[in-house]
Amino acid sequence: MGAHLASRVPRYHQIAQTLRERIATSGQGPGERLGNQRSLAREFGVTLMTLRQALDLLERDGLIARRHGLGTFVARPAIDYDILQLRALAGDLSALGEDVATRFLRSHFAAADRRVGEALGLAEQAQVFVLERLRLVDGEPVSFQASYLPGALGAEVSHADLAVTPLRQVLTFKLGIEIAAARETVSAVSLDRRAARELGCRPGIAAFRSDRVSVGPDGTPIVYDRVFIPGDRFRITRNLKYDTTTATSTDASASPRATDPRTTGPIASREAGRMSAEGAKKPSRQTEILHVQPL
Repeated sequence: MGAHLASRVPRYHQIAQTLRERIATSGQGPGERLGNQRSLAREFGVTLMTLRQALDLLERDGLIARRHGLGTFVARPAIDYDILQLRALAGDLSALGEDVATRFLRSHFAAADRRVGEALGLAEQAQVFVLERLRLVDGEPVSFQASYLPGALGAEVSHADLAVTPLRQVLTFKLGIEIAAARETVSAVSLDRRAARELGCRPGIAAFRSDRVSVGPDGTPIVYDRVFIPGDRFRITRNLKYDTTTATSTDASASPRATDPRTTGPIASREAGRMSAEGAKKPSRQTEILHVQPL
């Protein structure tokens, strides 16, 4: 009877379960290669298409990561992060004990697209300075970031050695420009080809996209950051404090994963801290507006 039931389970589901157990019991650590697809297909006696269906299931569960041109690897655990406490991503991840590094990719001048122009208060096609970087945790790419500055400010920034000096330091210590506040919106998107190539991912996978505008004391936009983070490498956590005068619960949390369309959607927006609960439990409204500082 058991064998009969097993035979009714699709072959790719059986392969996925076998690989799950192998990952759990083999001692393979995050980042280790799982095996090339052709050898795995031969081992299980199936076509590459069937094997890839099994790998799709494991990738959806966050157990493996497929890197274009490199192979299939045991996935690293998602970084758990409290967005309501978001400050400087690289600095905060370091404080959590992560080995964080930044890799300079390139800098150049370009014409602003509509979104960049709106964020910086510029006309579309106005000249902007673009700085592109990768953030790495334990040597693995976690985010691809493009920072846009107005052309005149970018011309001054471009004189600095951006391969070794963080943008924030250039603005503050070399140019005397202080970042006073920022507004960030985080959305669930499909990873575009450029970001996927830099991150070593397949185009189209689920990802977070952060759009952040940092302003000076007078509210003038200084830098617009556009950041892409693969959904399997980052997890957002929210810690909420409930009004103890109407409920006994003091806190709650939610950790949406980018790979679950029911929980992602726009994760932070103009009122990124808003969340309601039915009945007596009502979160305090003190966290309705999300203010973060830039990288």
